[in-house]
Amino acid sequence: MTLEQVYQDHQAFVWRSVQRLGIPSAHADDAVHDVFLVVARRLAEFRSDSQLRTWLFAIALRVAQRYRRTQARQHRKAEALRSATEARVESSGEERRVAADLLHHLLSTLSEDRRAVFILIELEGLTAPEVAEAFRLKLPTVYSKLRAARQDLEQAIRREEARAEREVG
Repeated sequence: MTLEQVYQDHQAFVWRSVQRLGIPSAHADDAVHDVFLVVARRLAEFRSDSQLRTWLFAIALRVAQRYRRTQARQHRKAEALRSATEARVESSGEERRVAADLLHHLLSTLSEDRRAVFILIELEGLTAPEVAEAFRLKLPTVYSKLRAARQDLEQAIRREEARAEREVG
């Protein structure tokens, strides 16, 4: 397996992952580049007994954590979401962008471990046993984190709805 093959097969997955892990679109390409720099250095160390996608996600998770620590992005994201929801939505492409922004904002409210489990299972379609293997967790722990992430997201959605109602009313 070459770096070029890994990049061609998994670049889109890594790009989606860094976005869902809270990296703004403007920085997603840089984050993907950073992920594949790590992959280039460590590809020979990859153990074939685990899945390549979960290994790539773990690298993307660490890159995203570093990006979030070095950028005060939380405030900018909240402001972008607020202005996006206040603007008149006129096209389906714009609606998808607003929905994606909202999803990224809601995901940013989750703790790192819950967000990672939720993204891999709910958005990327991995199984709980695959996630357990990737993060070296017990299967009940993965299910517990997934359940907690769902509950946290439901609460975040209710808060967003309440905030939107206060702004309209």
